[in-house]
Amino acid sequence: MPLPFLPLLAMSEPDFVPFQQPAPAAVSPLLVEPVEPFDADRIQVNEFDPTKRARLMAVEMPRQWSGNLRQMRTSQRIPAELTLKRLVPLGEVLDLFGTISIGGKTVPVQGNINMNSDQLTLLLLGDDLPAGLEAGGNFLGLQMFKLSRWVGPRITSRGHVLELDPLIEAQPPVRGLW
Repeated sequence: MPLPFLPLLAMSEPDFVPFQQPAPAAVSPLLVEPVEPFDADRIQVNEFDPTKRARLMAVEMPRQWSGNLRQMRTSQRIPAELTLKRLVPLGEVLDLFGTISIGGKTVPVQGNINMNSDQLTLLLLGDDLPAGLEAGGNFLGLQMFKLSRWVGPRITSRGHVLELDPLIEAQPPVRGLW
C-alpha cells in the first residue's frame, strides 16, 4: 500500500539553535576568582567515633527489652521480651547474642547494630519460630530495637512489626554515648 503524499513545508527558521560560547566565569569559577588561602580554623571536624561508641554500648546497652510483636494483617499484638546475653564490639558494629520470647515461646537470636546509623539486623535462630514467623527471615530496624519490621524468606511471608523498649529497672547508669 503506498504511503500518502505529505507536502513539504518551507521553513524560515533553522532546525537548530546556534551555539554561543559560555562566559569563562560560568565554565570555571576557579579560573576567574582568586583562590583563598587554606584556613584550618574554619574547618569543622566531626568528632563522632562509631568504633568508640560500639565499645561503650557493649558495656552500657540495656540487657532487657520488652514490647510487642504486631501482625500486619490482623493487628494482633503479641507480647515480646528480648534478653541480650552477650554484646561484642567489632569495629563500627556491635554484634549481639541472646534470646527473644514472643507469646511465651523463646528462641535464640543473633544480630548486629551499625553504630554509625543505628541500623539493626536481628536473626531468629531455629526452625520452630513463634507467632507464624518463618525460618530464614530477620528483623530489620532503623532505630535499633525501638521499631523493626520482619523480612520473611519469601515474598508472600506475612508482615510483622517488632516494637521494643528497654526495661527501666534493668538499665545500667548512662555515662554518655561516645
